Parts: sequence; C-alpha cells; structure tokens
Amino acid sequence: MFAFAGVVLICLAGAVVDYGRVSKAHTSLQAATDAAALAAARLPSKDAGLMRTAANNFFVANSIGIDGHNIQITNFTFQEASGTVSVETSGVLDTSLMSLAGIKTMGFSAKSAAVKEVTGTVEMALVLDNTWSMSDSAGGSDSKITILKAAAKNLITTVLKEGGTNVKIGIVPFADYVNVGTGNRSQSWLSVPPDTTTTTQNPPRTCVTKTTKSVCTKGAPATCTRTVDGVRETYDCTPSTCVDQTVAPYESCSGGGSSTTTTRWYGCVYSRKTGSLRLNDSEPTTPYVGFLGTSQKCLNPIVPLTSEKTVLTTAIDNLIINIGTGYRPQTYIPAGMIWGVNVLSPTAPFSEGAAYDTANRMPRKAMVLMTDGANTLRFNSADGSHATLNSNATTAANQVTATNTDTSAICTYAKSKNIEVFTVAFAVTDVAAKTMLQGCATDAAHYYDATNAAALAAAFQAIGQSLTSLRLSQ
Repeated sequence: MFAFAGVVLICLAGAVVDYGRVSKAHTSLQAATDAAALAAARLPSKDAGLMRTAANNFFVANSIGIDGHNIQITNFTFQEASGTVSVETSGVLDTSLMSLAGIKTMGFSAKSAAVKEVTGTVEMALVLDNTWSMSDSAGGSDSKITILKAAAKNLITTVLKEGGTNVKIGIVPFADYVNVGTGNRSQSWLSVPPDTTTTTQNPPRTCVTKTTKSVCTKGAPATCTRTVDGVRETYDCTPSTCVDQTVAPYESCSGGGSSTTTTRWYGCVYSRKTGSLRLNDSEPTTPYVGFLGTSQKCLNPIVPLTSEKTVLTTAIDNLIINIGTGYRPQTYIPAGMIWGVNVLSPTAPFSEGAAYDTANRMPRKAMVLMTDGANTLRFNSADGSHATLNSNATTAANQVTATNTDTSAICTYAKSKNIEVFTVAFAVTDVAAKTMLQGCATDAAHYYDATNAAALAAAFQAIGQSLTSLRLSQ
C-alpha cells in the first residue's frame, strides 16, 4: 500500500510541476502573441502579407526562451473594415514526471486581437498649399500637387477608417487668397458687394486715310528667365525693332459701338483689416469682405468639417494650382492658417466644429499645414488685400518677415485654443520659412521636413498614426 501510494504521490507532484511549467509557458506565449498582434496593427500598410510578416517577426523575437517546441503562429487574420488584427498561436511541452503516467506532452495556446482606432472624437483641418510652385517637381517625375493629393487622400482614408463618424475633416486650400464658397454669400459673417455689369459707350466711329504703317522686325533670338512663386521659368524675350514705312494709302477706322465689363464674386475674400483680427477669431461677428473680379482670383473652395469620405477625397482630387495662363497664384500662408482656425472653431464663420475642450480630447482638434515654400505676398492694411512685394530687395525682405510674423501669430493663437498644430515643409529650401514652420508646430515632434515624395507620404502617414491609438481587443 505504501509503494502504491508513493507512485500516486509522485504522479501528483509531477502534475503540479508540469502544470506549473505549462502555465508559465502559456503566460509567455500570450505576451508574445499580444506583441505580434500589436506589431501588425501598428503598420501603416494594410497589406495582409506584410502585416503577417511583421507579426511573425515579433512573435519569433518574443517567443525565444519559452519552454516547449513547435511554438508558432497557427492563424493570422486582418479585418480591413474594422482594422482588427487577430493572431492565434500554440506550442507543445514535453512533460517530465507526468510521463510516468503516460502523459508525455501537453499543448498550450493563446489568442490576441489588436485594433488601431481613433479614441474619442477628432476634428482635423487640412491647410494645403495650392500655389503655382506646387506645379514644380520634388525631384521625381510627378508634380508636387500630384504627390500631395496621394498623401492627403491616404491620411483621410486612414483616420476616417479608424474613427468613422467620430472623425470630421475639413480642407482649406490656400494660395494668395482663400475661397470660402459662393454658396456662403448671404452669411452674416461675410460682406460681399453686388455683382456689376457696366456698359461703356465707345467714341463715335471715325475713319482716316493713312499712308504709313508700323513694321516690326525681330532681332537675334533670346531666351530670358523669371521666377513665379519660386518657380523659375523661361520665356521668349527676342527684341523687336519697329519703324514706320510708307505704304499705299488705306483707310483706318476706330471707335463706335460699346463695351461691357462684368465683375462678379468667385468666393474670394480679403483678410480682416481691423486691428489684429486677421490673426485670430476673437470677434467672429466681424465680417470678412469678399472682393469682385472680372475673372477668378482664388482656387478651390473650403470644405467644412465632414465625415463624408467621398466629399473629402473628391475635393482633394479636384485641387488646382492655376486658372488658365493668367492666374498663377503666389503664397500667403496666414490666409490658410486663419481659415484653418475658422473651420475648427465652434463659432462663425463655419460652425460645424464642436466647442473647444481644454484637454483637447473631446474633441481633439488638429490642424495640418502643408506648404512647399516661403511667403511671397504682404498684407495691405488699406483694404485687407494681399499685395505683391516691393521691388526693392531690402524692403521686400522686411515685408516677408512681417508676413512670417503674422503666420506665427496665428499659430500661437491656434495653440492657445489647444489646437494641435502639425506643419509639413515640402521641399522647402528657404531657411526663414523652415524656422517659421518649426516654431508654428505644437512641438518638434509635430514638425516634418519632407524633402521628397516618399518623405511627404511618410509624414502624412505619421500624422495619421499619431491621431490613432492601438489597443488589444482580445
């Protein structure tokens, strides 16, 4: 009886030892499985193959030292709709004392699921440079505006997919002016004069007989260069010499009839000229002034905060950087920044934004400024327009400094409202401009110096990731 009891006690002791080993192995396996799921979900790519590879690499690295064999990932799935990564693992442990009872192995397994999502609510304004310089390349075959469109749509897709209706995004295209949308003409925060049509009677038609005509002769072919919003371009500047030559008498007539000039509002607005209101949203009832023109002098209209992905991506696809050959806009960053604030503000103009949260969590408000160059215009206090720089180099430099100072002041105001400010310098070479953008960002981690297409895509991916968080859902 004692011998029989001894065998039972030994088996029980073996069970305690082996189950302890299995429990420890399971705990370690669960930790390695969690790490694998989080590693896969953290990837910006949504390629299931790449995510599986990342999960496997992390699992192998974290499963070293686990007691047992055949320790592996047995199942990996990625649900794109929810952004959930699921990982199942297993292993086998050779028993020690329990083998005396015929139990030679014990299996153990683990499951984990990780999801990347927006926590709380997010309101984000994309303040995007659409100036003529965006027609240039960043070193590759594509133009900067083409590269921007791809990066911006990826950011929108990432954040909306992981936040759903908890995320609202607005788009503020800017150049020399901002377009607030002609549909807002009757809004109380806007003052727009009526469109005009003026008919002018020309002098009476008169005809005279002439015996001379100006004849022009081109000289040696010549090509000159000029800079438009930072883009150097060439043009034909071949000189011509014109002289009057005697010809057979002919009749030359002029005058008569009338000419009609129509000016209308295309959605373009000046900055507010009263005091420092161009730099903040402290008096939302003070209206902006819309200005008329014979042709459009601002680009795409603002898209207010919305969760509609199609609306946002279509607006990005439709971004333009010029209208014909006559309007190639220059850069005035303060206009883009203040309208970024206006889009996020809970007060007019635009009122889709929720009230500010002092902790910036419910909602979390963020503004992303992307520009490829320096300010090339100045504020005109007489009417709030954005004027060209002085021809004198020293004066022009001082005017750019003043515009940079205005940009920084708006950034400071945005941050005072706890708006999280990201800035992206896309192929910017101007030192003063880069310094301004660095100071504009919430902190060093919110500033991105993107020197090429890949860097811009990475910057927008990083911004999207920073607005989301990983958590284990299983």
